[in-house]
Amino acid sequence: MAKCLIADDSKIIRLLLSKIMSNLGFSVIEAEDGEDVVELTQTQEPDLVIMDWNLPMMDGIDALYKIREMRLDKTPKVIFCSASADMDKINQAIEGGADDYIIKPFDEDIIAVKLTILGLL
Repeated sequence: MAKCLIADDSKIIRLLLSKIMSNLGFSVIEAEDGEDVVELTQTQEPDLVIMDWNLPMMDGIDALYKIREMRLDKTPKVIFCSASADMDKINQAIEGGADDYIIKPFDEDIIAVKLTILGLL
């Protein structure tokens, strides 16, 4: 079973994404801040990381840079999931190594299409 790390400072968003990802056949682990994202990516080696840009302790873009610098057996796909539709942020995420960017609000169909495009479904 593929593993997904969900990182958002909102418990409600984490719960919603956890339900969607479980429905899509993923096992789910959660993080509340950017430092946890980096640590859990290192120790749990998820197949996919879905994270918000605005995370406490370390923001999502800095966590992305650290993930992309890691030497892992398998490199996770990373999708940003943020309320920000700022094109500069979207471009910075993609140029920094993110595989995709989802703008909140979202639903299961949107997530499923993105995962299909990335070859995870």
